[in-house]
Amino acid sequence: MESTTQALSEIFPPTPLFTEKDLPDLLSKVYIVTGGASGVGKELCKILYDKSATVYLAGRSQQNAENAISWIKSEVANTSGRLEFLNLDLNDLSTIKRSAQDFLAKENRLDVVWHNAGVMMPPSGSKTKQGYELQLGTNVIAPWLFQSFLTPLMQRTAALPDTLKDSVRVIWVSSGANNASPTPGGINWPDINFENVGWGIPRLFTLKFEIYGQSKAANIILGAEAVKRWSGSGILSVSLNPGNLRTALTRHVAGRFLTSIINLALYPPYYGALTELFAGLSPQVDESRNGSHVIPWGRFGNPRSDIVRGYGENGPKLWDWIESECREFM
Repeated sequence: MESTTQALSEIFPPTPLFTEKDLPDLLSKVYIVTGGASGVGKELCKILYDKSATVYLAGRSQQNAENAISWIKSEVANTSGRLEFLNLDLNDLSTIKRSAQDFLAKENRLDVVWHNAGVMMPPSGSKTKQGYELQLGTNVIAPWLFQSFLTPLMQRTAALPDTLKDSVRVIWVSSGANNASPTPGGINWPDINFENVGWGIPRLFTLKFEIYGQSKAANIILGAEAVKRWSGSGILSVSLNPGNLRTALTRHVAGRFLTSIINLALYPPYYGALTELFAGLSPQVDESRNGSHVIPWGRFGNPRSDIVRGYGENGPKLWDWIESECREFM
Protein backbone atom coordinates (compact mmCIF):
# COMPACT_ATOMS: atom_id res chain seq x y z
CA MET A 1 0.00 0.00 0.00
CA GLU A 2 2.80 2.42 0.91
CA SER A 3 4.59 1.89 -2.41
CA THR A 4 1.31 2.42 -4.31
CA THR A 5 0.67 5.65 -2.42
CA GLN A 6 4.15 6.94 -3.23
CA ALA A 7 3.82 5.94 -6.89
CA LEU A 8 0.61 7.93 -7.16
CA SER A 9 2.19 10.92 -5.41
CA GLU A 10 5.07 10.81 -7.90
CA ILE A 11 2.60 10.94 -10.78
CA PHE A 12 0.52 13.68 -9.09
CA PRO A 13 3.02 15.57 -6.91
CA PRO A 14 2.10 18.23 -4.36
CA THR A 15 3.12 21.86 -4.81
CA PRO A 16 6.92 22.30 -4.70
CA LEU A 17 8.20 23.83 -1.47
CA PHE A 18 11.79 24.54 -2.55
CA THR A 19 12.20 26.78 -5.59
CA GLU A 20 14.65 29.27 -7.04
CA LYS A 21 13.26 31.84 -4.61
CA ASP A 22 14.86 29.90 -1.76
CA LEU A 23 18.39 29.99 -3.22
CA PRO A 24 21.21 32.16 -1.93
CA ASP A 25 23.63 33.93 -4.26
CA LEU A 26 25.77 31.33 -6.05
CA LEU A 27 28.46 33.62 -7.42
CA SER A 28 31.49 31.53 -6.42
CA LYS A 29 29.94 28.14 -7.24
CA VAL A 30 30.70 25.93 -10.24
CA TYR A 31 28.26 23.36 -11.56
CA ILE A 32 28.00 20.82 -14.36
CA VAL A 33 24.65 19.82 -15.83
CA THR A 34 24.87 17.05 -18.41
CA GLY A 35 22.12 17.40 -20.99
CA GLY A 36 21.97 21.07 -20.09
CA ALA A 37 21.01 22.24 -23.57
CA SER A 38 17.40 21.07 -23.47
CA GLY A 39 14.46 20.12 -21.30
CA VAL A 40 14.96 19.83 -17.57
CA GLY A 41 18.69 20.51 -17.85
CA LYS A 42 18.15 23.82 -19.63
CA GLU A 43 15.62 24.94 -17.03
CA LEU A 44 18.02 24.02 -14.23
CA CYS A 45 20.89 25.90 -15.91
CA LYS A 46 18.66 28.96 -16.18
CA ILE A 47 17.91 28.88 -12.44
CA LEU A 48 21.57 28.48 -11.49
CA TYR A 49 22.74 31.18 -13.89
CA ASP A 50 20.13 33.57 -12.56
CA LYS A 51 21.76 33.17 -9.13
CA SER A 52 25.18 34.10 -10.59
CA ALA A 53 26.68 30.60 -10.73
CA THR A 54 29.18 29.31 -13.27
CA VAL A 55 27.33 26.58 -15.15
CA TYR A 56 28.70 24.10 -17.69
CA LEU A 57 26.17 22.73 -20.15
CA ALA A 58 27.64 19.34 -21.03
CA GLY A 59 26.51 17.60 -24.21
CA ARG A 60 27.36 16.54 -27.74
CA SER A 61 26.08 19.50 -29.73
CA GLN A 62 27.80 22.85 -29.43
CA GLN A 63 25.09 24.43 -31.56
CA ASN A 64 22.33 23.19 -29.25
CA ALA A 65 24.27 24.44 -26.22
CA GLU A 66 24.83 27.84 -27.82
CA ASN A 67 21.12 28.07 -28.62
CA ALA A 68 20.29 27.19 -25.02
CA ILE A 69 22.79 29.73 -23.70
CA SER A 70 21.30 32.44 -25.92
CA TRP A 71 17.81 31.58 -24.70
CA ILE A 72 18.85 31.58 -21.04
CA LYS A 73 20.59 34.94 -21.41
CA SER A 74 17.51 36.37 -23.08
CA GLU A 75 15.43 35.23 -20.10
CA VAL A 76 17.80 36.30 -17.33
CA ALA A 77 19.02 39.84 -16.74
CA ASN A 78 21.48 41.42 -14.31
CA THR A 79 23.46 38.35 -13.34
CA SER A 80 27.16 37.82 -12.71
CA GLY A 81 26.81 34.19 -13.74
CA ARG A 82 28.67 32.41 -16.52
CA LEU A 83 27.46 29.78 -18.99
CA GLU A 84 29.91 27.47 -20.75
CA PHE A 85 29.57 24.61 -23.23
CA LEU A 86 31.41 21.39 -22.35
CA ASN A 87 31.67 18.83 -25.12
CA LEU A 88 30.56 15.47 -23.73
CA ASP A 89 29.57 12.47 -25.83
CA LEU A 90 28.13 9.80 -23.54
CA ASN A 91 27.76 7.48 -26.53
CA ASP A 92 31.54 7.00 -26.82
CA LEU A 93 33.66 6.11 -23.79
CA SER A 94 36.88 6.94 -25.63
CA THR A 95 35.96 10.65 -25.57
CA ILE A 96 35.01 11.00 -21.90
CA LYS A 97 38.48 11.54 -20.43
CA ARG A 98 39.21 14.41 -22.81
CA SER A 99 35.92 16.07 -21.87
CA ALA A 100 36.75 15.84 -18.18
CA GLN A 101 40.27 17.14 -18.80
CA ASP A 102 38.87 20.11 -20.72
CA PHE A 103 36.79 21.03 -17.70
CA LEU A 104 39.54 20.39 -15.15
CA ALA A 105 41.90 22.65 -17.08
CA LYS A 106 39.50 25.57 -16.65
CA GLU A 107 38.19 25.30 -13.09
CA ASN A 108 39.66 24.85 -9.63
CA ARG A 109 36.43 23.85 -7.93
CA LEU A 110 33.28 21.84 -8.66
CA ASP A 111 30.34 22.03 -6.28
CA VAL A 112 27.61 19.88 -7.84
CA VAL A 113 27.30 17.59 -10.84
CA TRP A 114 23.87 16.66 -12.15
CA HIS A 115 24.10 13.51 -14.29
CA ASN A 116 20.93 14.62 -16.06
CA ALA A 117 21.52 13.56 -19.68
CA GLY A 118 19.98 10.35 -20.89
CA VAL A 119 18.15 8.45 -23.59
CA MET A 120 14.81 6.68 -23.25
CA MET A 121 13.53 3.72 -25.25
CA PRO A 122 15.49 4.18 -28.49
CA PRO A 123 14.91 1.87 -31.48
CA SER A 124 15.32 -1.79 -30.55
CA GLY A 125 18.91 -3.00 -30.62
CA SER A 126 20.48 0.48 -30.40
CA LYS A 127 24.06 0.36 -29.11
CA THR A 128 26.83 2.74 -28.08
CA LYS A 129 30.08 3.00 -29.98
CA GLN A 130 31.58 0.37 -27.67
CA GLY A 131 28.64 -1.99 -28.27
CA TYR A 132 26.69 -1.57 -25.02
CA GLU A 133 22.91 -1.42 -25.02
CA LEU A 134 22.41 2.30 -25.66
CA GLN A 135 20.61 3.17 -22.42
CA LEU A 136 23.00 1.17 -20.27
CA GLY A 137 25.98 2.83 -21.93
CA THR A 138 24.65 6.38 -22.12
CA ASN A 139 22.68 6.56 -18.87
CA VAL A 140 24.96 4.50 -16.63
CA ILE A 141 28.44 3.52 -17.80
CA ALA A 142 29.54 6.83 -19.37
CA PRO A 143 28.28 8.99 -16.46
CA TRP A 144 30.19 6.76 -14.02
CA LEU A 145 33.35 7.19 -16.11
CA PHE A 146 32.91 10.96 -16.38
CA GLN A 147 32.36 11.19 -12.63
CA SER A 148 35.52 9.18 -11.92
CA PHE A 149 37.60 12.04 -13.30
CA LEU A 150 35.66 14.72 -11.43
CA THR A 151 35.56 13.17 -7.95
CA PRO A 152 39.09 14.25 -6.85
CA LEU A 153 38.32 17.91 -7.62
CA MET A 154 35.01 17.65 -5.79
CA GLN A 155 36.78 16.22 -2.77
CA ARG A 156 39.19 19.17 -2.82
CA THR A 157 36.25 21.55 -3.19
CA ALA A 158 34.57 20.06 -0.12
CA ALA A 159 37.76 20.76 1.88
CA LEU A 160 37.95 24.45 0.94
CA PRO A 161 37.35 26.86 3.83
CA ASP A 162 34.56 28.69 1.97
CA THR A 163 32.62 25.51 1.13
CA LEU A 164 29.59 24.87 3.28
CA LYS A 165 29.32 21.40 4.78
CA ASP A 166 27.18 19.01 2.71
CA SER A 167 27.04 21.38 -0.27
CA VAL A 168 29.26 19.30 -2.60
CA ARG A 169 27.01 16.72 -4.24
CA VAL A 170 26.70 14.27 -7.11
CA ILE A 171 23.17 13.88 -8.41
CA TRP A 172 22.24 10.71 -10.28
CA VAL A 173 19.08 11.42 -12.27
CA SER A 174 16.95 8.29 -12.35
CA SER A 175 13.25 7.98 -13.12
CA GLY A 176 10.01 6.50 -11.88
CA ALA A 177 10.81 3.84 -14.49
CA ASN A 178 13.01 2.16 -11.86
CA ASN A 179 9.74 0.42 -11.01
CA ALA A 180 9.80 -1.29 -14.42
CA SER A 181 13.35 -2.65 -14.03
CA PRO A 182 14.09 -6.40 -13.80
CA THR A 183 13.20 -8.16 -10.56
CA PRO A 184 14.63 -8.74 -8.11
CA GLY A 185 17.17 -5.98 -7.65
CA GLY A 186 16.82 -3.97 -10.85
CA ILE A 187 19.65 -5.52 -12.92
CA ASN A 188 19.40 -8.37 -15.45
CA TRP A 189 22.80 -9.83 -14.60
CA PRO A 190 22.55 -12.92 -16.87
CA ASP A 191 22.03 -10.64 -19.90
CA ILE A 192 22.76 -7.05 -18.85
CA ASN A 193 22.83 -5.85 -22.48
CA PHE A 194 19.56 -7.66 -23.29
CA GLU A 195 21.16 -9.32 -26.28
CA ASN A 196 19.19 -12.56 -26.12
CA VAL A 197 15.60 -11.36 -25.82
CA GLY A 198 14.23 -11.71 -29.35
CA TRP A 199 12.64 -8.46 -30.48
CA GLY A 200 9.70 -10.06 -32.29
CA ILE A 201 7.95 -11.17 -29.12
CA PRO A 202 4.50 -9.74 -28.19
CA ARG A 203 5.79 -7.94 -25.09
CA LEU A 204 7.96 -5.61 -27.17
CA PHE A 205 6.80 -2.37 -25.50
CA THR A 206 7.03 -3.70 -21.93
CA LEU A 207 10.44 -5.17 -22.70
CA LYS A 208 11.69 -1.80 -23.96
CA PHE A 209 10.41 -0.16 -20.79
CA GLU A 210 12.16 -2.84 -18.70
CA ILE A 211 15.47 -2.16 -20.45
CA TYR A 212 15.10 1.56 -19.85
CA GLY A 213 14.05 0.79 -16.28
CA GLN A 214 17.26 -1.17 -15.73
CA SER A 215 19.35 1.88 -16.60
CA LYS A 216 17.34 3.99 -14.17
CA ALA A 217 17.61 1.40 -11.39
CA ALA A 218 21.36 1.35 -12.04
CA ASN A 219 21.51 5.12 -11.47
CA ILE A 220 19.93 4.61 -8.06
CA ILE A 221 22.23 1.72 -7.20
CA LEU A 222 25.33 3.71 -8.15
CA GLY A 223 24.09 6.62 -6.06
CA ALA A 224 23.78 4.39 -3.02
CA GLU A 225 27.12 2.64 -3.60
CA ALA A 226 28.91 5.99 -3.99
CA VAL A 227 28.07 6.78 -0.37
CA LYS A 228 30.31 3.93 0.72
CA ARG A 229 33.00 4.56 -1.89
CA TRP A 230 33.26 8.26 -1.00
CA SER A 231 32.98 7.92 2.76
CA GLY A 232 34.84 10.74 4.49
CA SER A 233 35.30 12.70 1.25
CA GLY A 234 32.74 15.38 2.00
CA ILE A 235 30.76 14.53 -1.15
CA LEU A 236 27.08 13.65 -0.88
CA SER A 237 25.46 11.28 -3.36
CA VAL A 238 21.74 11.55 -4.17
CA SER A 239 19.49 9.90 -6.76
CA LEU A 240 16.13 11.21 -7.92
CA ASN A 241 13.06 10.82 -10.06
CA PRO A 242 12.58 14.25 -11.70
CA GLY A 243 8.94 13.53 -12.52
CA ASN A 244 6.84 12.81 -15.59
CA LEU A 245 7.84 15.62 -17.89
CA ARG A 246 7.16 17.01 -21.36
CA THR A 247 10.65 16.83 -22.86
CA ALA A 248 12.47 15.42 -25.90
CA LEU A 249 13.21 12.30 -23.86
CA THR A 250 9.88 10.84 -25.03
CA ARG A 251 10.73 11.22 -28.73
CA HIS A 252 11.39 7.48 -29.20
CA VAL A 253 8.40 6.24 -27.20
CA ALA A 254 5.74 6.24 -29.90
CA GLY A 255 4.50 7.83 -33.07
CA ARG A 256 3.45 11.45 -33.23
CA PHE A 257 -0.20 10.79 -32.41
CA LEU A 258 0.45 8.69 -29.32
CA THR A 259 3.24 11.03 -28.18
CA SER A 260 0.75 13.92 -28.31
CA ILE A 261 -1.64 11.98 -26.07
CA ILE A 262 1.17 11.06 -23.67
CA ASN A 263 2.24 14.70 -23.45
CA LEU A 264 -1.19 15.65 -22.09
CA ALA A 265 -0.35 13.75 -18.91
CA LEU A 266 3.11 15.30 -18.51
CA TYR A 267 4.33 18.41 -16.72
CA PRO A 268 6.52 21.27 -18.02
CA PRO A 269 10.27 20.61 -17.60
CA TYR A 270 10.57 23.49 -15.11
CA TYR A 271 9.05 21.25 -12.44
CA GLY A 272 11.63 18.56 -13.05
CA ALA A 273 14.29 21.23 -12.64
CA LEU A 274 12.86 21.95 -9.18
CA THR A 275 13.26 18.28 -8.25
CA GLU A 276 16.89 18.42 -9.35
CA LEU A 277 17.37 21.77 -7.62
CA PHE A 278 16.17 20.31 -4.32
CA ALA A 279 18.53 17.35 -4.59
CA GLY A 280 21.49 19.54 -5.49
CA LEU A 281 21.02 22.61 -3.31
CA SER A 282 18.38 22.18 -0.62
CA PRO A 283 19.74 22.39 2.96
CA GLN A 284 17.39 19.51 3.80
CA VAL A 285 19.83 17.25 1.96
CA ASP A 286 22.57 16.83 4.54
CA GLU A 287 24.88 14.07 5.72
CA SER A 288 21.99 12.27 7.40
CA ARG A 289 20.33 12.08 3.98
CA ASN A 290 23.41 10.92 2.09
CA GLY A 291 22.34 8.27 -0.41
CA SER A 292 18.72 9.38 -0.30
CA HIS A 293 16.25 9.27 -3.18
CA VAL A 294 14.33 12.42 -4.11
CA ILE A 295 10.91 12.42 -5.77
CA PRO A 296 8.85 15.18 -7.46
CA TRP A 297 8.95 18.10 -6.87
CA GLY A 298 11.56 17.93 -4.13
CA ARG A 299 10.71 15.39 -1.40
CA PHE A 300 12.36 12.33 0.03
CA GLY A 301 11.01 9.00 -1.17
CA ASN A 302 12.11 5.43 -1.84
CA PRO A 303 12.94 3.39 -4.93
CA ARG A 304 11.30 0.01 -5.41
CA SER A 305 11.86 -2.03 -2.24
CA ASP A 306 13.73 -4.96 -3.82
CA ILE A 307 16.18 -2.51 -5.43
CA VAL A 308 16.93 -1.10 -1.98
CA ARG A 309 17.27 -4.58 -0.46
CA GLY A 310 19.74 -5.45 -3.20
CA TYR A 311 22.12 -2.54 -2.54
CA GLY A 312 24.51 -4.68 -0.52
CA GLU A 313 25.07 -7.13 -3.37
CA ASN A 314 24.30 -5.14 -6.50
CA GLY A 315 26.07 -1.93 -5.46
CA PRO A 316 29.60 -3.37 -5.33
CA LYS A 317 28.88 -5.72 -8.22
CA LEU A 318 27.65 -2.98 -10.54
CA TRP A 319 30.37 -0.49 -9.56
CA ASP A 320 33.16 -3.03 -10.02
CA TRP A 321 31.71 -4.28 -13.32
CA ILE A 322 31.53 -0.76 -14.75
CA GLU A 323 35.04 0.01 -13.52
CA SER A 324 36.39 -3.08 -15.24
CA GLU A 325 34.57 -2.16 -18.46
CA CYS A 326 35.99 1.38 -18.32
CA ARG A 327 39.55 0.59 -17.32
CA GLU A 328 41.05 1.12 -20.78
CA PHE A 329 39.41 4.57 -20.95
CA MET A 330 40.60 5.82 -17.54
